[in-house]
Amino acid sequence: MRLTLVAPPWNSLYRPSIQIGTLAALEDEKEGDPITPVYAYLDWFEYAVGALECDPAEFVTVYDTIGEELYGLGVGDWIFGGVLDAHERRAGRPAPGGVAPREAGPEEQRARARYADFLTEHGVARELVARIVELRSVAPRFVEVLAERLLATGAECFGFTTSFSQLMPALAVARALKDRAPERLVLLGGANCDRPMGQAVMRAYPFVDAVVQGEGEAAVAAVRAARTLGDLAAAPGLVLRHEGELRVSLPAVQPAESAPVPRYAEYFERLRALPHSELITPHVALPFQMSRGCWWGEKLQCTFCGENGSGMVYRSKPGGRLTETLRRLTEEHGVFDTYAVDTILARNDNGLAELAEAEVDVTTFFEVKANLGPRELGEMRAAGVTMVQPGIESLSSSALKLLRKGATAFHNLRFLVLCEELGIDAQWNLLSAMPEESAAMLQEQLRLIPFITHLAPPSTVSKVRVDRYSPYFEKPDEFGIALSGPEPKYRFVHSGRLPAAERTELAYSFDHVEQVRRSDGTAAEMLALRRRLGARVGLWKKLHEQSRFTFRFGPEMTVLHDRRPHVGTGRHILRGGDDQLFRCLVHGGRLHQAVAQVGAMTGQPEDRVRETVRAWARRGWIHLEGRRGLVLAVRDGMRDELGRAAELRERTAEAGTAAEAATVDGSGRVSAGQ
Repeated sequence: MRLTLVAPPWNSLYRPSIQIGTLAALEDEKEGDPITPVYAYLDWFEYAVGALECDPAEFVTVYDTIGEELYGLGVGDWIFGGVLDAHERRAGRPAPGGVAPREAGPEEQRARARYADFLTEHGVARELVARIVELRSVAPRFVEVLAERLLATGAECFGFTTSFSQLMPALAVARALKDRAPERLVLLGGANCDRPMGQAVMRAYPFVDAVVQGEGEAAVAAVRAARTLGDLAAAPGLVLRHEGELRVSLPAVQPAESAPVPRYAEYFERLRALPHSELITPHVALPFQMSRGCWWGEKLQCTFCGENGSGMVYRSKPGGRLTETLRRLTEEHGVFDTYAVDTILARNDNGLAELAEAEVDVTTFFEVKANLGPRELGEMRAAGVTMVQPGIESLSSSALKLLRKGATAFHNLRFLVLCEELGIDAQWNLLSAMPEESAAMLQEQLRLIPFITHLAPPSTVSKVRVDRYSPYFEKPDEFGIALSGPEPKYRFVHSGRLPAAERTELAYSFDHVEQVRRSDGTAAEMLALRRRLGARVGLWKKLHEQSRFTFRFGPEMTVLHDRRPHVGTGRHILRGGDDQLFRCLVHGGRLHQAVAQVGAMTGQPEDRVRETVRAWARRGWIHLEGRRGLVLAVRDGMRDELGRAAELRERTAEAGTAAEAATVDGSGRVSAGQ
């Protein structure tokens, strides 16, 4: 079958869809009918700017906000859900072309008013709410235009990728396609169709012919080779209708190396033809993938993480493929910013050392664990990694243990110090309200934050969410919680005519209640502490640009500059034992070793050295955790970041610095080695 692959809104404007780019690349590697990629989210950008007669630069901001920040409120899906609602209200009397009438009837007006109130209650600015309602009013005509364009490709099958806010846009267009050409096939895939969610899509929306569960390469190969729907009966990962029931084929788990380098030519072709493309083109980054699944999740899945669904099994391409992949992508498209979509960076053969040696000026992004030390981060920066998402989640070791993060506050703070030193942008979130959270965990972080305003603040502070496929969802009793139903956004995203049970099956995120309180504070006290934490992080963000806490090494002395707002103590010169003690704790060190070394070198009593350690901790110069200490200041060695990266990655392991490789096993115990 001739196949058209569609990437609907709200994919990032600045990234070609890696899902359809990877599947489209199969056309070059395997025999079968042609594949046509369509970047419909770029079409939507052009259409919405014209339909609303708005400033394109303003709409870029609106689009980014809806796609990146308002996913949790279901905004992107709700905008297109009105097309399906209108179809249901017509009760089998479709308007010409199968699209909703332009004027909103009383029921639609009520739906818009209820959702506008919902958004306002959740802090969305009224001006943005008004724009969101406007977008819903113009979405039906866009769906009509896009459906006609897709049919003109001559494809016999239309495949939609659906992640995050793409489900309702895909369903709206699929409905319009089936109204016009019932004989053409529509299938959906992506995260919104994994495992039971895909079968729920089939039951709730009978115009969908099939869904792909799990990875899509085998299913796409089967579609290209098929001539009829019956030929797909045994295709891996497909859910099909058969005699009034759903027939489910188990998904195939692909080796990572079998995935081709994505094909992005059609994205750039569409981008060049896009009015106002100058707002997008300078910020484009090329997605690539080196691994699938999560090696940490295989060992001990984070309690709140449902990201991998059926694809937790970790598979990685040989590290040498990294440089090859980035060379090919950047040379083909003339774009040197890249973006790894991997859940987690490979531990060993990740290709960064080879990339660091390659003569290419490529920048890239990876998701990583935060227990990486100076050598690993130095290697990453030397390889052109300028942005990371470390999954820090908390600055309390006790809270991190509850979340099964496999790291401690020591690791997270060391990571942030090193990123500041190396010029790596660390993007992270702070979580609270996890089951069994205590007042002490929140107070610990409240005390710490004033001392670390010079380090990268979290992007958001949010309550832990219960997502499908996470341990919280799969085994709520184990964590003392009870699921209380899908998050409220699903009442608006899916039509009110959809039974509650079906909305539950379609949902990914769920509300919950804690059945047994094991906190050291009352509910009111805990709420007050969480609000204080959010406010203090807000202040952290405001102070960050002006906050500095740096040091420089000199001959037998260290000069410390402490210009942190409210807690800074100015300029200090450390000599003798203080200089040696400080150096022992830069990037982390064992306290007993540092104290013994200083005592042996200077003749100071160890009790006096330990008192210095405690005094520095009170000032926030160092962070103490168990038997380790970490200097919170950032080295200003008067070198550029790449010079520091080269120095760190060449550092050899010594017995006295074994703490740099410390990790935490699943029980929370600290162990040496990585």
